[in-house]
Amino acid sequence: MLLYILAEQRNCELGYSKILGPQDTAQTTTATRRGASKFMLCGIKDGFGAVMDIIIPDQHMSFDVGVSQVDFTLSDIKIADLQVPDIQFDLNDGQQSQMSVLNCSVVIKFQWRLQQQSYPYINDFGSGKIMVTNGEMKGVVNSTADVDQCPGHMIIGFVRASIDYESLQVQLDGGDSWLFQSIINLVLSEIEDELMGTLTNVLLKGFIDLINNVFEDNRRVVEFHGYPDIIKDERYTSGVFTSSAGYVALRISGYVYNKNNLKDDFVTPQKLNPFTLNKFNNDFQIAIHEAAINNAFYTFHKYNNTYSGPTYQVLEPPTIKFMNAAGVLSINVLANNSEVKLRFIAKLQHENDVNIERCYVFFTFEKYEVEVVSENSVINVEQLQNEVISHMNAVIKYAAYQLSYTHFTDLNEYTHMFDPIERVIRFVGPEEFICPLK
Repeated sequence: MLLYILAEQRNCELGYSKILGPQDTAQTTTATRRGASKFMLCGIKDGFGAVMDIIIPDQHMSFDVGVSQVDFTLSDIKIADLQVPDIQFDLNDGQQSQMSVLNCSVVIKFQWRLQQQSYPYINDFGSGKIMVTNGEMKGVVNSTADVDQCPGHMIIGFVRASIDYESLQVQLDGGDSWLFQSIINLVLSEIEDELMGTLTNVLLKGFIDLINNVFEDNRRVVEFHGYPDIIKDERYTSGVFTSSAGYVALRISGYVYNKNNLKDDFVTPQKLNPFTLNKFNNDFQIAIHEAAINNAFYTFHKYNNTYSGPTYQVLEPPTIKFMNAAGVLSINVLANNSEVKLRFIAKLQHENDVNIERCYVFFTFEKYEVEVVSENSVINVEQLQNEVISHMNAVIKYAAYQLSYTHFTDLNEYTHMFDPIERVIRFVGPEEFICPLK
């Protein structure tokens, strides 16, 4: 069994320097232990190409044969096949979890060359492979956030890890010289003792790279469709992930900003509301906080005046309050010199765009209440209501909220609901996550 401590360092090229703290959490993905395990396995299988491209350094060995020294080199070392049928997580309380990769197998191919350093200077060469079966990797995984140099960047690494295996076979092909035949047993023993230490370290690093890549899509800044100056911050907030009672939660900013005015925070008390981890038995749930939706309304109104129509102006950002079966949108407008307060029933909708791996979270609106604040002129309230509803329904799909997702997550299979107590929209996945990849 081999033990390693790994720390994975990566470059930060977000081009976006806003510092995130725990109070910036507006969107949370929560998974059960079963869901987290299956999602990680799916993500790792999806990224196997990266493992196959891992660069393994050449290995150099020296042997004394009588009075002569022989150099033996392994080069062009590549992972030819890797099978990982099972991954398990034991979710600890806090920010560390036990991770196990079970029943895995790996085939590594290489070229070898032998060179005698004195007369008669014999050279020999050939190919070979290492076959490891029933491998098992166990480790304690934690997450860290680089708040100073790369805000919102999450790094997952092994605090400690071990690799063990049931059997290891080394096969060398070629080698016709008597010198090679005389030292082959030494070579095989050296490969098992020395090379496997290097390969173990490489494999552990490769898995950590893969795990980090699984989370790469959500650690970014996304532009809104049709609004080049509006961005959604999807980086992780400090605290990164926490787990408790068999559930793990990933917290991201999820707030919408004008990219030229990043310091313009729309702060509401709801940003600090706690939420419950274990309210469901399905594998996944995405919670969008009420403040996140209101922040989007604020940004689109302030910088694009998106919700004003041809005959009316919106006076202040619309706001929404989550109810049991729907939301209630409040919007104040000025029409024909009259200020009117309108309230609409907001019915939640969502729609996937598989081409860009994005889900639009929006609303359709219906009449609810109206109050004419100032009556300086005659106003047709019914006509105004219809016009505001028509305009809002036309623009709201691309000017409310967006969720990014991986190509192996189908949000069309999720159901949505309002939670008026914790003031979030809950997207609840199917009971069991099924990875579409073979």
